[in-house]
Amino acid sequence: MMNFNFIASNDFDLNNFKNIESFVSFYSDFQTIILNNEKELYLLLKHIGIEKLDSFELKSVEFEKYWNLSEFHLPEYNQEEFESFYKKWIEISGREDNMDEFGNLMFLQGMSSKWNKMTYKLIVKEQ
Repeated sequence: MMNFNFIASNDFDLNNFKNIESFVSFYSDFQTIILNNEKELYLLLKHIGIEKLDSFELKSVEFEKYWNLSEFHLPEYNQEEFESFYKKWIEISGREDNMDEFGNLMFLQGMSSKWNKMTYKLIVKEQ
């Protein structure tokens, strides 16, 4: 299992990825999604409308790499749209339908509108 942290901010500094403490203090509303591998991450991104995205290596003990989503608009789902998105996600990913999985993605309903107003949106993969 791999942890992918979704973050948004008006400032972006690679020094914030040197350790967990600076990461958490700078990106306090980060959302962690737990997936089996990067292939699932790319499947999720495609499902929310992001087709092509390059990763960038990080020289950090805590974090391996990041993806910059800043040029993309995250979907802003209402409850009904999120439930439809989630059902389709379970279908295309083959992941287990449970509360952990549902909770994993719920930030797309609650955080996207706030995050879309910020300058930077990133995904950071933990080591």
